[in-house]
Amino acid sequence: MNSDPHRNLVFATIDGIARSSSLPGIAETLRDAAGKFGFTSFGINELPRPGEGANPLILTESTPWGFRECYIDERFYLADHICARARAAGDRRPFRFSEAPYPRTEARIHQRFLQALGTFGLGKGIVVPLGQPTNIPSCLWLAGPDPNLDDDAMRAMQMIALFAASMAHVVSRPPRRGSLKLTVREREVLTWAAQGKSAHEIGEILNITRRTVDEHVQHAILKLGASNRTHAVAVALREEIIRF
Repeated sequence: MNSDPHRNLVFATIDGIARSSSLPGIAETLRDAAGKFGFTSFGINELPRPGEGANPLILTESTPWGFRECYIDERFYLADHICARARAAGDRRPFRFSEAPYPRTEARIHQRFLQALGTFGLGKGIVVPLGQPTNIPSCLWLAGPDPNLDDDAMRAMQMIALFAASMAHVVSRPPRRGSLKLTVREREVLTWAAQGKSAHEIGEILNITRRTVDEHVQHAILKLGASNRTHAVAVALREEIIRF
């Protein structure tokens, strides 16, 4: 990340998101950062599995007027290969819309779906799968008519997206206060993790093994009711257990 030309933007955006205490605040900070890469729309969605309904559960979203109605009315949820790729079990890699496969036997409806995306200015974009933080597959997507989709931009937006999504889950589902008692060492580990340090780097800073770092992180995750390290950092920042 040291050579990434977007490094300062990433950490400034993460800092701004960490200071947000509401979904609108997170959305505004995310919108500003995404706009610098040419993205004009985004969403943090929990994804219903096939047969579980047409509407995604939306934590926060910014889309052109009429898009969501068109998506439902045209039943594009039956042909949304981008959503299907994001739902894929075990695949957590970010991907471009153009990299999502679709069955050639259903090419006509998929072409209609892609044309609709273009009409609404959502023709190009990326998806960052988030796994199942609430036992439902979820993702953060960003789109625009002609955004920057090069590898550096993808890496930058992936880091921002993961943190923004974690904070959005924290804000929408506040943890129980009784579970927030972290040890001094657990707070130290999360503080360094919030600054982008790896487990190996944290171990060197605190003069402990990487395995011990991972154990402290796992204990913090359990205590905070988080789904992963990034989510635990987000909870700790929001509850002011640590400071960025």
